[in-house]
Amino acid sequence: MIYFDYAATAIKREEILKYIWENKEEFDGNPDSLHAKGRASKKILEESREKIAQSIGTDPKNVIFTSGASESNNTVLSQFKNSKIITSAIEHDSILKAIDKENSIFLAANEYGIISLEDLKNKITEDTKLVSIMYVNNESGAIQPVKEIGEFLKDKDICFHVDAVQAYGHLDIDVNEIGCDFLSLSGHKIGGLNGFGILYSRKNINPFIKGGEQEKNRRAGTSFVAGAYAMAESFPKTIKEREKIREVKTYFIEKLEKSKINYQINGSMENSSDHILNIYFKDYKSDFLLTYLDMQGICASAGSACRAGSFLPSHVITNMYDEDRARHSIRFSFGYTNTKEEVDKAIEVLEGLNNEG
Repeated sequence: MIYFDYAATAIKREEILKYIWENKEEFDGNPDSLHAKGRASKKILEESREKIAQSIGTDPKNVIFTSGASESNNTVLSQFKNSKIITSAIEHDSILKAIDKENSIFLAANEYGIISLEDLKNKITEDTKLVSIMYVNNESGAIQPVKEIGEFLKDKDICFHVDAVQAYGHLDIDVNEIGCDFLSLSGHKIGGLNGFGILYSRKNINPFIKGGEQEKNRRAGTSFVAGAYAMAESFPKTIKEREKIREVKTYFIEKLEKSKINYQINGSMENSSDHILNIYFKDYKSDFLLTYLDMQGICASAGSACRAGSFLPSHVITNMYDEDRARHSIRFSFGYTNTKEEVDKAIEVLEGLNNEG
């Protein structure tokens, strides 16, 4: 099985799972319990918080553990009910489906998948309270001008939220350089465990999930210690893997150029993440291509995995181009297990479509 769907979720890291299993007594206790097992889990939890905080250039007190970036995004939006919000039309569904559309402005993206900073500036009014923009788009890989946005907003009474899920580990992230008030991350995108993420919050927030007093009264629920540990340990590994991932993506493009495949790349290669490649195949629809690739043992996707496995055309590619192009586009996303030999196989399979006529 060749796995080119890392933007959906990364292959779990065997060495981390092995450590958790072999040392499970350190993870058994509830970190809010006062006994020895609780204290052991609390130690891992807080050490993990410190490592994650360091990875984005902040103090551990600003890091709130959540169940994932979708919860983190929803938590931010919950703070701005009935407020004027600016976001983009190509955000993740955890923004688009949670936002108050009547009070929101949705910025368009150009054919490279990038929003216009000037457009954002022109849309801001004295009533605007929040700007929420994704750092790296999960479908096109486009890198948004979040640092420029942060610089523009720094002297204004407007909060800035960045969904940095696909940027984490692939781009250097420093919340102070970005100038954001909130930032969302997810552990499973870099090889950690599903069901764990963080919300960086520079400001005080009201809890989105109410119950116990965990996370300094900012998010209730028993802490997922193994999730925190897996995310903290995965980050430095992802940093070391960047160059290999970039080489695999570059090699994929080079092989495409030399092939007889009828394709176009969606977006810009000069301003995209090292792990996402979205391709338009004019001659074949996405659902057919994905089924064909799957039958050949190759995993890819046609858009966000959060759309319940449906073949709905990508709203991102639709906004960048049109719906027809979206219905003929698929995403390949790369990670630490991928090799050039796997790329050779994928290109061979795609070229086989031409031979089958």
